[in-house]
Amino acid sequence: MLVPTPFAVFFGLLVFFHCSEFLLAAIFMRHELGTTSWLISKPYAKAMGFAVLEFWLEWWLRPGIKGASGGMGLVAWVGLALVLTGEVIRKVGMVTAQGNFTHQIRRQRDPSHQLVTHGIYRWIRHPGYLGWYVWCIGTQVLLCNPVSALAFAFVAWHFFRDRIEYEEYYLRRFFGPAYDEYARRTPTWIPLIP
Repeated sequence: MLVPTPFAVFFGLLVFFHCSEFLLAAIFMRHELGTTSWLISKPYAKAMGFAVLEFWLEWWLRPGIKGASGGMGLVAWVGLALVLTGEVIRKVGMVTAQGNFTHQIRRQRDPSHQLVTHGIYRWIRHPGYLGWYVWCIGTQVLLCNPVSALAFAFVAWHFFRDRIEYEEYYLRRFFGPAYDEYARRTPTWIPLIP
């Protein structure tokens, strides 16, 4: 076997994630469509590069940690379930919010901008962030990358804590008490981020 199954699955899911992000941006965020719509930044590329390096180094040095046969062990299946769960949460959030979902945080309210509180937003305040958080950790569990799984969880948590605080500052300015009430009753589901 040239490429272990978990790595092949990871690569396919990575391609699907970025292509579907671009496609949904083309449908719902056409006004801001560009190279950033692929959601591939330098820090992200470095993190994924490190994850790939970790996978192959561990595969070469200690293949048992990855499942010696190259197939999908229990940990990899758990990772796959996390990736698919995160993907669904994020994409359902994007489709539900449509033009109200953007990759860039709005600092000025567009006249058509509405507070979305229906569908998945009834239960999850930021499904795009929660979905991506679960997705990114899941990719590393799928690869059985212990170092990257912990690093991704830590770095992504800090990123989303800061981003949610920044975004909600503007959402409160745009929607006032309506957003306060929505935020009070709807959790983020990201650990320790109310």
